[in-house]
This record gives sequence, structure tokens and C-alpha cells, in this order.
Amino acid sequence: MLVMKTLCILIFVFALTHAAVAAQYDPVEVYVWGQQPTSAATEQTRWSKDLELRPSNTPSDVMRLTPTLMISQHHGGGKADQILLRGFDSDHGTDFQVTVDGIPVNMVSNAHGQGYADLHWLIPETIDRVEIYKGSYFPHLGDFATSGAINIVTKRYAQQSSLTVMGGSYQTARFLGTLSSPEGTFLRPYMAFEYYHNDGPFKNPNEYNRYNFFSKINIISNARSNLEFLATYFSSNWNASGEIPSRAVRDRSLGRFGSVDSSEGGNSERQNLSLIYDFADANQSLRAQTWMSWYRLQLWSNFTFFLNNPVEGDGIEQNDKRFLIGNNVIYRRNYSLGDIPTETLLGFQSRFDHIKVGLFNQEKRHRLSTTNDNLIRQTNLSWFAHQEIRPTNWFRGQLGARLDNFWWNVTQAGPATQPIAGSASESIASPKMNLIFTPFTDNEVTQRTNLFFNIGGGFHSNDARVVVQDSTRPLARFWGGELGVRTRLVEKMGFSTAYWRSYLSSELVFVGDEGTFEPSGASKRHGIEAEFRYDILPWLTYDLDASYSWARFTNGEAVPLAPRALAFTGLTARHDSGLQARLQMRYIGPRYAIEDRSIKVPQSAIFDLFLKYIWQQRHEFFVAFQNLANTKWRSAEHAVTSRLQGEPPEGVLGANFTPGDPFTATAGVTMRLW
Repeated sequence: MLVMKTLCILIFVFALTHAAVAAQYDPVEVYVWGQQPTSAATEQTRWSKDLELRPSNTPSDVMRLTPTLMISQHHGGGKADQILLRGFDSDHGTDFQVTVDGIPVNMVSNAHGQGYADLHWLIPETIDRVEIYKGSYFPHLGDFATSGAINIVTKRYAQQSSLTVMGGSYQTARFLGTLSSPEGTFLRPYMAFEYYHNDGPFKNPNEYNRYNFFSKINIISNARSNLEFLATYFSSNWNASGEIPSRAVRDRSLGRFGSVDSSEGGNSERQNLSLIYDFADANQSLRAQTWMSWYRLQLWSNFTFFLNNPVEGDGIEQNDKRFLIGNNVIYRRNYSLGDIPTETLLGFQSRFDHIKVGLFNQEKRHRLSTTNDNLIRQTNLSWFAHQEIRPTNWFRGQLGARLDNFWWNVTQAGPATQPIAGSASESIASPKMNLIFTPFTDNEVTQRTNLFFNIGGGFHSNDARVVVQDSTRPLARFWGGELGVRTRLVEKMGFSTAYWRSYLSSELVFVGDEGTFEPSGASKRHGIEAEFRYDILPWLTYDLDASYSWARFTNGEAVPLAPRALAFTGLTARHDSGLQARLQMRYIGPRYAIEDRSIKVPQSAIFDLFLKYIWQQRHEFFVAFQNLANTKWRSAEHAVTSRLQGEPPEGVLGANFTPGDPFTATAGVTMRLW
């Protein structure tokens, strides 16, 4: 362990030293490494322009740029969003990896759920692009990157400083300021500040408050090298109405926006520091990064109401406080073997989590007893390699592999009714292969058609508290493959489609809401998805993302909450007059909430409209209307055995849900300062 930590430090020191030397090079030599050609039909990059006309409630809405991915919120706006993609209800991130500028967002061994990915510390206006991956075919993506992954890349600077003021339904208010110095300024600092408030439509107001600060400084920037420093601060607090029983809404004993336990809610904080060094010349590139984060989460919830404690209720408190630090090093080199162009990529990643995590029984946010209270030390070291060859102008082949090593150590932090302690370690190797064909090479137009075949292994780690109790399945193995095509046969139309299959081995899931773990059987999934883009007019574009998935356990039972039909479509207008608009529709089809298929989550189709007017390039006026049809829909739903006062002691199995927002309107203005 000490050797690896020393190696990381030496690599980073080398990068800094090389940066100082590279700064002396003649700036006339400029080497630009653009986006690499895609390796899968479903791999792509979406730019900040795609975000400008999309109505959003939280920074997590940026994930909707991933075609056929849906998110939902069910805890007052402050909790990490629920993620649906490729037949996975990834909960809050168990099977979907999220990073920002290489900093991992997913939290291992989190108090609420494995892979918990809270993006509320992101300011959407600071985003430059979103790198999107689906499947397990990419060696630089590790833990949680099974159904897919995104890496959000923030801007190095903004062209202009700006101020945004927004307000709307349910006491919504947002204030945003960005400050960016002119080109040529020493270090060229870039900063953004945000405050957001929302009460929601609930009888128990959310009182959701979010505070964000973002800063980036270019320490070294020349023809070959760049060294940048990033720092962020985030804090939030909120109330929540929780998931309510549908039976209580049907018999009118509870309103649709009512609450059984009004004490639910939470608060969260996160601070990040990152130092990234980039070097590139005509044949090679190097990226070396060190990052660190401080994180805190406190959640008060009540999922079963009075099932276990008929007097004080079943309220729980989940607490997570941690420090995490890691490194990312990627080296890429282009060269030729004879007449065959090749590319080699080598990389190393490390992550060290120091966690204090606990589960407590509570009533109205006052602790009653301790279920478990632990200190966790978790380490993940990863090596990966990727080799590409291009023997002809119509074929590229890529072979890759990744090796991950984990160490877990869990100790007691204090007395608990369910004590957990122990140590474990495990390693897993993940091979990858991508084959890319360009079948028509006789003219420029047909070269825009590519065929892809991808296959690879991946995994997600289990909670450390599970691993040390049953070390037989510390890592859930994932295998995936897909066949796809991406084409732009005519200038104005783009299309891609893919058929995919996946297998996830049996796993042990830590139930953060109860402090226990339960086995989840092996599952199989397959599906088809498609993207369509058409430029109707120079200023008018239509887009459609659609997918259909099948998911089941190998014993034939349904995978609860696994999405089936998903669609996202819209018309976007950007007229030279300064008028811009987008009309969009989000659709989630019906799905099963329980293994025996006896409870179904109903479908929903939500329409949104966003309008903007740009005046003299200095002022932007905008208005957003969400849920135009005022549809009654369910943002989230689970099959739960719960008990209300007066119900049988054994409780009632049924659907508990969080209602989606009704029609809402917001409006605002952005002023460019200089």
C-alpha cells in the first residue's frame, strides 16, 4: 500500500516538474488533441449548448443529456436522484458511474445506498461538455460503470461574466453569478456562485435551500501544457413529505401532496479540490490528477410509518461523514507498426475513503437508539490498458483490460444493536473489446456510417458492511455486449441504434434503511435503443431518444422497478432574431414494482416548454413551463409493506409513491456584465 501511494506521489511530482519545463517551450508549437473517435454506437459527447433550452429543477437534470436515461426525485429536492437506464433501476447510482472533471461522484458504502451519486454541488452553467458512455466496454471506467457512465467536464473560463435572477411557482428563487477575467489575465480565474430555494407543491413545504461555489484557476497554460486548480463548496438543507401510501390517497384520508411523517428531510455538504496537469505533443498526451473531497449527509426518513414501532413510529436517521482522496493518471501515445497506425493507452487510478457511517432510530429528528455505527476504511487501486490498431481505412480494433483491487476494513464506532466489524480484500479483472467498421469508403457521405461490436466485463462493488459479513460476493460481476450503427447519410439527419444484452451476477445488497443485507439473484437484461436527429430548417431541429428493455432474474421473476419503455423527444428552435424555444416530452412506460408482477407502476408522459429571447447579446429573458398538461404522475414509487394508524399490526403491502410536480412556471433574466 505504501509503495502504491509513493508511486502516485512520484507520478504527480513528475507531472508538476514537467509542467515547469514545458512552460519554457516556444508557444508557436501548438498541439491539439480533440475528441477521440467513438468506440460504440451509444458513445457520444453533448455540449453545453444542449443544456441551454432544457427546463430543469436540479443540477442532476444534466444526466438527461444521456439518451434514454431518466431521473426522478422523491425526497424534497435535496436527495440524490433515482436513475433509470438500460433495464436498471440504479437507485441513486449503484449501476451508473458519475464523475465531474475526473472527481468521482458515486459514494461507496454510503449511509443511504451503495453508489449514492449526489450532483447537487454542480452548477449547470459551468458545464462545458458531458462525455457519455453506455455499457462496460471502456477500460478507464471502473466501479459502478455497468449500465453506463458520464464524465461532466467544466469550463476553463467563461467568455463573459454574468448575473442571473429567476423566480417562479412554489416560492422558487435562484440567484447565479459568474465571474471570468479577460484573456491574458494572470492565472485567469473563473468563479461561479449560486443560491436556490424551492418549497414545492407539498402541504409540508420543502424549504429546500442550496448554496454553491465553484472556482477554477489556470496556473500554467501554454502550447504544450496546462495546469489547473479547481475548488468547489456546496451546502443544502430541506424538508420532505416522503413516499405516501396510494391506498390512503384513494380513500381520501391523505391528500396527494400530503405527508404521513412531516419530520422527514435532510442536509448535505461537499467540498472538492482538484489539481490537473495536461501535457501533449504531436505523438503523445499525459493527464495527471490528484483530487480530494470532504462530504457529509444526514437523512431523516420514514418508509414504513408505524409497522415496527406503533407508538413512536419507524423514523430513521442515516448519517455519513467522510474524507476521500485519489489520483488519475492516463498516458496515450500514437505510433506506427510498419504501415499500421496504432495507439496505446495506459492508466492508473486510486481512491481512498475514510468514512464514519451510522443508522439510528428517531422520532421527529430526535435519536432514540443506534442500529449500527461504523468506521470504514476502503481502498480501490486500478490499472488499465487499451490498444488500438487501424490496419485499414475501414476497420479499427480495440483491446483493453482493467484490474481493480479492493481492501475493506470496518470497525465499531460505538455501541449498536447490530454491530458490524471485519476486514476483506478482493481483485477483479475486466477484459474489453471494441470493433469498429466503416463499410463504405468510396465517398465522403458514406464514410459517415459506422458499425460497432462491443463486449466487455465490468462490476459494481458491494457495501463494505456487507463484504466483511459475507466475503463470498464482495464484487458483483457484470458482462455486457452490443451491436450498433451510427450514421449521417444525409447532411441534415443523424441516426443511431443498438441492440444490447447484459448479465449481472448475484449480489448482496446492504439495505441502508434497515441496517441489514439481503441477497439479490443473478439477472439478465436486453433491449434496443435508438437516437434520431433531424434539422428541419436551419433554425429548427427535432430529436428523439427511445428505448425498450427486458429485465428479469434468472429464476424468471421480474426485477423490481426495472424500466421498460423510455422516450425523450423535442423540437428546438434557435432563430436569428434572438427568439429560442424548446417543446419536449418525457415518457416512462409502465413497469413492475415487485418480483411477482402483482403491482405495477403506471406510465407517465410529461410535456415541458422553454422560451428565451436574447437581446443585443447582453441580456437573456427566459420562461419555463413544466408539466404543461398538469398531468397527475408519480415521480417515484416502491412496493412497501407499511402500516398507518388503525391498520393491522402486520401492515399492508402496497404502492408508496412521491407525486410528480404539477404545472409549474418560472421566469428570469441573465445579464452579461462585460
